[in-house]
Amino acid sequence: MPTPRVLESATRVHVGRFRPAQNLAEHLPQGVDADILVLGCGDVRDILYTSSVEQGLPEPRNVLFLTLVLDDDDDVSLEQLWNIYYHFYLDEPDLLILCNQAQKLLSLSQSLQAWHASPYGATLRFCDETTLSLVHSIWAKYADAARFSKPWDKQHWEPFEDNLRAARLRKHCTVRASKQDVARSCGPLATQLADKLLFAANQHWERGLAGSVALPDLRKKETPEIPNPVFAIPLMIPSASLKYPTDPLLSFHLAAAHAKLTELSPLRLEEEEHSHLDSQDRLLQMALMQFDDWTDAFINAAPRTVVRFTASEAFAFCYTLRYNLQTGATCAQWYRGKLGFDVLQLAESEYGPGGKAPKQFDVVDTSTLPDDAGVLNWLVSAGPMLKDAPSSTLYTENPHNMSLSSVFEDELVYTTTTFSSLLGLVPAEHWTNASATSRFDEVWTAWSDRKAPVEAKTVCIAFRNAWKLNKYMVGEQPNTANLHTKFDDVLDFASKVFTSLFGIHEREGPARRQDLKHLIAQTPPWLQHTEDTMAALVNAMGDEARLNLTELRERYVGRLVSAQLGMRATCHISAFIHESSPDLPLGLLDSWVSRVDKRQPAFRNWSQRPRTVAVTVVIPREHWAAVKPLSRGGGDYREWCSALMSGHIRYFGKKDDNGGDMAATFSDVQICFGAVKTEGARDRDDFTVSVEEDKDGWNGTSPMVISFYVPTELVDAMYNEACVGMGLLRTTRNSQGWEEELEESVVVSEVECFDENRVFLSKYRPGQTGYAVTEGILRDLQRKSETSAERNAAASPMFTANYHMEWLKIDTITGRLDITSAQGKQLLADKVPIVRRQSSPYTIDIVFGKKTLVLPLSFPLPVLADGAKLRVARKSAYIEVVAPIAQPSTSPEVLEDYMLPTALLQPSGIPATLNIPHLNLDRLPILALDDKSRTRFLTTLTSLTFSSRERRLRARTTGNNNKNSSNNNNGLSSSARLNFKESLFTIFMLASGLQGGQTGLFALTHPQRGGVHMLLFASAVRLDGAHGSVVLDAAVLPLTKDLVAGGELAEFLLLLRALECCSLTVDDAELRLWKRALPALAERCRTWRHDEATCEYVRAGKAPVSLDDGARVLCSCGEGKLPADFMPLPEWETVAKKYATRVAISPVYASVLVEELIDPALARAVATGEALGDGSGDVMKACRNCGKTEEQDGVRLKRCLRCLEVAYCSNVCQKLDWKKHRMECEEAEVYVHGNK
Repeated sequence: MPTPRVLESATRVHVGRFRPAQNLAEHLPQGVDADILVLGCGDVRDILYTSSVEQGLPEPRNVLFLTLVLDDDDDVSLEQLWNIYYHFYLDEPDLLILCNQAQKLLSLSQSLQAWHASPYGATLRFCDETTLSLVHSIWAKYADAARFSKPWDKQHWEPFEDNLRAARLRKHCTVRASKQDVARSCGPLATQLADKLLFAANQHWERGLAGSVALPDLRKKETPEIPNPVFAIPLMIPSASLKYPTDPLLSFHLAAAHAKLTELSPLRLEEEEHSHLDSQDRLLQMALMQFDDWTDAFINAAPRTVVRFTASEAFAFCYTLRYNLQTGATCAQWYRGKLGFDVLQLAESEYGPGGKAPKQFDVVDTSTLPDDAGVLNWLVSAGPMLKDAPSSTLYTENPHNMSLSSVFEDELVYTTTTFSSLLGLVPAEHWTNASATSRFDEVWTAWSDRKAPVEAKTVCIAFRNAWKLNKYMVGEQPNTANLHTKFDDVLDFASKVFTSLFGIHEREGPARRQDLKHLIAQTPPWLQHTEDTMAALVNAMGDEARLNLTELRERYVGRLVSAQLGMRATCHISAFIHESSPDLPLGLLDSWVSRVDKRQPAFRNWSQRPRTVAVTVVIPREHWAAVKPLSRGGGDYREWCSALMSGHIRYFGKKDDNGGDMAATFSDVQICFGAVKTEGARDRDDFTVSVEEDKDGWNGTSPMVISFYVPTELVDAMYNEACVGMGLLRTTRNSQGWEEELEESVVVSEVECFDENRVFLSKYRPGQTGYAVTEGILRDLQRKSETSAERNAAASPMFTANYHMEWLKIDTITGRLDITSAQGKQLLADKVPIVRRQSSPYTIDIVFGKKTLVLPLSFPLPVLADGAKLRVARKSAYIEVVAPIAQPSTSPEVLEDYMLPTALLQPSGIPATLNIPHLNLDRLPILALDDKSRTRFLTTLTSLTFSSRERRLRARTTGNNNKNSSNNNNGLSSSARLNFKESLFTIFMLASGLQGGQTGLFALTHPQRGGVHMLLFASAVRLDGAHGSVVLDAAVLPLTKDLVAGGELAEFLLLLRALECCSLTVDDAELRLWKRALPALAERCRTWRHDEATCEYVRAGKAPVSLDDGARVLCSCGEGKLPADFMPLPEWETVAKKYATRVAISPVYASVLVEELIDPALARAVATGEALGDGSGDVMKACRNCGKTEEQDGVRLKRCLRCLEVAYCSNVCQKLDWKKHRMECEEAEVYVHGNK
């Protein structure tokens, strides 16, 4: 297993999460069929919401609910669907619906074949027979629940009530929910709604009802009291543990409940029907409206949708599916779950020769699994399941501390950039330093929550990262060249990573608490990686670096031996043996063990002795029961300090360096409860072990059975003088609440190796007929399936990584360019001067002479031409460039216009966005802009697109303009990205009417390059609740030379001069950035299809089509594809519309992965209403132009003397803002009264 086995006696029941629904396809091109894998899914909200967004385009509870939705029965109301899926208690009519549905499903689920032939089988399918069997058994309990619906049946449900009471007590003691926790569901209006939603979340936790008593038509009804079987059945188990939160409102986008929307807006609560409701009731009504919309959307999408369910451990499913892809086999010998010896076997009907189930995916969503397992494990195990396409995305979600600048690098063992590059997966948001998702609702609520502890003010957010295939980040055409790494560099890097992963738990002697205090506070409470992680990682890195994997494994294990780690290295060596069974030298372990042959293990008589042997040990109940209170769920305070289970072999015939018994621990432990059964003689090859399982598990009286692999050589040598057993691994990260020393392990139970009553030695663990398929095996299979062309391409390294081992990172990349053309060879022979020139973040051009020949060299990562070294081999005819890596945090200027990139899908040639989510604009709420008090939050939201660094640059630009008023830069900065954000800010302020009057017409003007280059027409400002932001629904009309020369637009352009059109002055760099961004802005809201026969993107092989002045930027496929009455302008429908393309423009924020989004002092000022008027404070406490505050920057703000409503830090800022402010500046009321 890639993760340690946590001692966990409780079955965790997750009902809700502090996250609203996400569109699982938001990074995929519109209108393209997609295969999506969702791991760790406990709720169908993302599936329903994705169906809703894409219109026009497993648990028993989930499957049952979806069948009710598909039935679309008029006799089942929306409220009843809501109650059945979300309420802990039901009334009799609702219970009867649920039980009848369960009874119907029972008759349809007698077998996998019967289910797939049922009315639901085309849409809802199961990956394996066992999952259906498990679901069938629980549906039987649902159906039986109707017998216990009377008041005198309360005793039957008492275990459920006991678990609820225990969960509420535990939450009261350990969980301190805050407004920040619920902020994402309210974005971008969390400051107005978080208090109400937090109250609702706590109310649902205490009452188990999702607010139905607040509904006007249900208030007269009695509160339901019959436990809902979908929650009560799993919580009837004594060890079940309900997790906070449970409130379904957290699943929805609730900002529309508070915002003022236009009359024709989607998701508008009709005022005449809901005007009497308070804000909390409006939240419920908004959730119900979206619930209705999503379920209807799923019904409509059902003919085109297949949802498959599996009840299996996520890593097991990933590796089984990957093995199925390589070999067609439906079993990879992985255990289905963490408890039990049931091996996962996929259904032949789905994954056999005729099966249609997908094995590679456009999207893999790991949900919150990285919290426990770490991001690194998922990149290694799930990353290879992505399809080879620029749109393919792997999502991970884990806590991100915005206060720590190094947190991104720490995410993957202190070297995220290097690791992700080596594994071929990179977070697009990191390299682009751009995101359309606002994090500020979580910031505001953290700073404004007076009840939150001081440490909460550091703002730790739940960050959802979208990982992309690195080769597509370079541009339109993928960079298929592998990033090679030398053998010694991989080995050195792996050794450093080994120390980082396991250094703490390898340390000898008493722990130094003070030295480790900071580390403990910043790392998960249990180790996230095991020896298997390291083995998989070395194989993955070696494969991506195109090294000989067999040689790599041997050399790495040799390093482990030479490091003299003693017995502690055996678990790591065992992992490598088990990982891919390389031909390691015999006698490898002899250096620290000795053979004593009083008794001989039976496996010596096997005809084929394996490199590892399965050790199965029986742990008596009195032994495991003694440590149950130390397990996760075993006590009130054990949620975050659970011990890690391990198998061990302890050699009491030889001492280690500290005088203790020599011992080796093994983390990959599988456990079960029951009685051991054997077949065959122990000294025969066919000897097998099985377990008759006790389903009561931790709550039963049976012994525990553990099984783990140990190197055969080790067991053979230590057989007579060693014990095997189970222990609890102690680390600095899981020791809180323990009384013993931090690193002292606890032996739960052990027994002599030769005790045949409790110890069983076999080739494979119980239930298995072979070794579990591992990363190394899969990589070897992949190598064997490569074509000769692929192997030859990999054998010729084009790019080589050069490491700085002390910093654990790639320092430079050497790129080699072979000169094959006759012209190039002649220029080399003529000794023509050769220079380098950077043409993009990824590309360095090799320029011969005076541009006689220009050869681009596109690197796999962004690089710097400045500081790069040229090596010219004129006789051998090749050129090498050694270029430093360009980091967004230290070299932002190189990545200035690398903001909203696209790459072309193959073979179609249409563009795919890389870092900005897709939207269905027609389904987003439209803000009413007539009441500024209700839209002032837009000022805050859009002004914070400027990061702390950009605010400082903004201030310097203002200062320079003040010092040199004669400069001719029109107030523009030297940063194209900053200017682009300034333009966005101006567009949103004018489109909303918050600053400088109101207009929806904008012209991007370059005075030195012919004037107006493109027109923007803003139709509406819409809420984007899924990303906590807003989006401008607009159309763009690029003015090409051909279009202007044709004359058809002449009268329309003349007409615009008479209207209020805001002219946005741009320079070369900003204009180029706008042109690069337009394809992404158009693609993200596209509802039409590209015509591959005529599409200009396809013909040009790039997007945008051209960056030249007056040339076409966008393809013509989307021109005129706009809703009716999009713009109320003369000649719009007849002339201008047919040349305009719809775009979705969001505020673009810096990435939390790269830099500080907001200075803490400014965050506090905004959160408390002291700055950047959000409706809660005085707008004059910050400079209207640059955002400086008196408290933060020590400036003195002066009011506009005419309106007295805004303030500025300097005359320069007032002048720069005047062209916007003059449209709204009205004489202050005090002057009016004074004149009277």
